[in-house]
Amino acid sequence: MRSWFAPPRRGRRAVEASPQQLAATGAGYDPIDGEAGWRRAGSGGREVPYWTQERARQFSIAGYRSNPMARAIIDTYVSFCVGDSGVTFQATNAAVRRVVEEFWDDPRNQIGAGQELGLRSNLLMGETLRELMVGSGSGVVRYAPLDPASITDVTMARGNVLWPERVVLGSGSDERKLSVAGVDDATGLRDGEALFWTPFKTVETDVRSMPFLTPVLDWLDSYDTILSNLIDRTALARYLVWDVTVEGEQDDVDAFVASRGGTHVPRSGTIEVHNQSVTWKPQTADTGAYEDSNAAKSVLTLIAGGSGLARTWLADPEDANRATSLTMAEPVRRRVQGVQKMWLALQTEFTRFAVDRAVAAARLPRTVEATDPRTGQAYEIPAAQSVLVTGPEVAAADAQITAQTLLNLSTGLEKLRQIGALSAEATAVAARKAWEDFVGIPYNADLDAPDANPDDIATAIDDSKARPNPRLAVVNGDGS
Repeated sequence: MRSWFAPPRRGRRAVEASPQQLAATGAGYDPIDGEAGWRRAGSGGREVPYWTQERARQFSIAGYRSNPMARAIIDTYVSFCVGDSGVTFQATNAAVRRVVEEFWDDPRNQIGAGQELGLRSNLLMGETLRELMVGSGSGVVRYAPLDPASITDVTMARGNVLWPERVVLGSGSDERKLSVAGVDDATGLRDGEALFWTPFKTVETDVRSMPFLTPVLDWLDSYDTILSNLIDRTALARYLVWDVTVEGEQDDVDAFVASRGGTHVPRSGTIEVHNQSVTWKPQTADTGAYEDSNAAKSVLTLIAGGSGLARTWLADPEDANRATSLTMAEPVRRRVQGVQKMWLALQTEFTRFAVDRAVAAARLPRTVEATDPRTGQAYEIPAAQSVLVTGPEVAAADAQITAQTLLNLSTGLEKLRQIGALSAEATAVAARKAWEDFVGIPYNADLDAPDANPDDIATAIDDSKARPNPRLAVVNGDGS
């Protein structure tokens, strides 16, 4: 991979983006007539140049296949977001759950098993395009992944860039138009022919999305170059050269070479005999390992930061102790959780599409009864809203930190209650909120009972944490 976002710089250091960089990144510079803030006539938003987008995809895929650091970045996100316990769904209605199970476990779909591949493809391509195949009578949903590179145009509903209406594939006689899945205003149900996900837009007026690795592609290439040069020089340094000095004139040198039979290097394990007028000195090349190692660390730090990770998560943990790693873990965890939240939201919409198609096929009623796990109160909600897709915890909470935080909070609440700054009701609300935030499960009214058994509470906590999303009441197929 070669640098293509940033052209070579000569003379003074550039302090702002050049016209070539603006054109390459699609930041709003017309490379033809030099106008800024341009957009194509009839477009609904800011255009991302197709050549930039496609090259970023090619380099991202090539980097994942051949660059170990690019693979480490992508696999780290995939492992934390959908790995471990995997992605699953929760439903608050038995009938809806049965429909979702059919969709989720369909051998043609394999939604759960395909999460890692789906997220990895989305990160590398920057977009996901899936053609939806819906049974006309049954409402059963299946899908086929399509290459986003085949998209030639995206049209917007009423010119609103947030409402993609159709994706156009191919051109001429091979042109196809697929309606993008969304909620039909007339029916209130999701309908469409394709899913089109663009999670990595730069601004909300972007029409298309860029690959996740786009900002660090050039730096991955630089990191690879530094290490390759170091390896080449290390190999070169293994060649030993002898500098032989012979005192006297050229005739003496010629005579010495003739007496040795040539200028060959002495064989290993042999003895070379000479007098004091001949001096042998070995010559080796300096590899520059120290300088290259420091340069590689600096570039890797930039790569890790640009991809939302800490360098210790990718490689070279020798300079970080436990305290430093924990300090760096929090911002990294939040950035990884942001990607996970995005992906789970897309999977939730995908699953709710399947539920809405079952409603349209009269396999499900429009509204179903759901139960609030906190109060036990039943209420009616749209069938699709009773489903939520959940994933694994990005990082387990530190039990010691949680316990200390709750202890400090309880002490503070007690003192505020004693001085009259908080009412009994406000104190109870704050304590319940703290319980949910730090213990990680919803507060249940049974916890208010003064004779509650601690063992029962501990069992309830373990059972709730075993479910990917304890905030939803999970129902079994029999409705229990």
